[in-house]
Amino acid sequence: MSRPPLPRRPIVWRNALFLTVFPAVAVAATIAYGLTVGIGWAEVIAAIVLWWLTGLGITAGYHRLFSHCGYRAPAPLRFVYAALGAAACQNSAIAWSSDHRYHHSETDTDGDPYDATRGFWYSHMGWIFREGPQGNDYTNVPDLRRDPILVWQHEHYLAVAVVTNLVLGGLAALIGGHLLGMLIVAVLLRIVVVQHLTFLINSAAHVWGTQPWSKGTTSRDNWFLSLFTLGEGYHNYHHSFQADYRNGPRWYNCDPTKWLIWCLSKVGLASDLRRAPVDVVLSTRFEESCRSLAARLEGWGAHTAEEWSTLLEQKREELRCRRDQFLEGLREGKTAMRDQLLAAQAKAELRLAELKALRAAHRDGQRRAADAKTTELRRAIERELTHLRRAIRQAQRSASATLRGWERLARDYSAGVLPAGSPA
Repeated sequence: MSRPPLPRRPIVWRNALFLTVFPAVAVAATIAYGLTVGIGWAEVIAAIVLWWLTGLGITAGYHRLFSHCGYRAPAPLRFVYAALGAAACQNSAIAWSSDHRYHHSETDTDGDPYDATRGFWYSHMGWIFREGPQGNDYTNVPDLRRDPILVWQHEHYLAVAVVTNLVLGGLAALIGGHLLGMLIVAVLLRIVVVQHLTFLINSAAHVWGTQPWSKGTTSRDNWFLSLFTLGEGYHNYHHSFQADYRNGPRWYNCDPTKWLIWCLSKVGLASDLRRAPVDVVLSTRFEESCRSLAARLEGWGAHTAEEWSTLLEQKREELRCRRDQFLEGLREGKTAMRDQLLAAQAKAELRLAELKALRAAHRDGQRRAADAKTTELRRAIERELTHLRRAIRQAQRSASATLRGWERLARDYSAGVLPAGSPA
């Protein structure tokens, strides 16, 4: 679909010069220092440590705390985030978060500051060269403009960035020596690397990867990017559940930022960690997988959406009335696989509905416990809640296992009905 060209907005020369001249100076200085003095392990280790510190200032601070309010943090930690985020040289927390909130509210439209549909270069860094579509309108971050720490950082952003980088570089030199090398490699070059790793989430994470949660935007999950962006690569999940403090929801997803936030919560430095309800997460993935399967089947001429819906409703009724007898009488071959897939889909719906009902009962129990007039009644309700939590965990495991089984059957069935030689 063709789109009209973007309006010619004014060039921000400060940004343009910084994003072109600064990297050239940093790379040239690194090469010159390496050839004349030599870069040792001290400089490399310091650069990695400062990359993590300033990168977490962006991911845990600017992104998940300030932009999305995924958790709460006390003033000392917000100050640390403000200083480390400034040291990454990606603008003030107020400006960064304002752009990011517009990115989520206007994704893939002309109102998106880093609209990925305008091309890789534009979403990676081209957007920074010109004034944004909203200019310096920060009306979408009223909560941040009431935070005195962030107001102070916004007003003195350049000074905070310079001082924090000098302090970090000086501490690295105090520990490992080689002051000049630390300033060149651990400060200048590290700033460039951290910037472009952050930019990759705006560009690469909207081009390469999977879309298991939603195809409504160009966002994608890319586990490989998460290895270098402190967990930000699970971008399709993030666009689907913005307020979740996790980008990688599963325990094995590489998301160092969520691990940091969780650890901070255990020592009292983070609270009110927000997680998307598990029934909503599983239902969202299941619904997206159903839409994807229906589109593939209709595209291949196997079934229309109406035919599949009719077959599914029949299967729901059979599953409710004659589950055991029906499963024992499955025929062999492709029809049997179709029947198993329909049965698995109906079963997944039932499991998700059960999980949703249990969570609703748990929320109702919490309200009743809070309103209980006597200690005895409150204790009785709390015992009931204990059993409900156990049932929710069991229902969650059952729903997850059923959904995984359905996805395997869907892949097998898709492969079976896909015409030979057709793309997957």
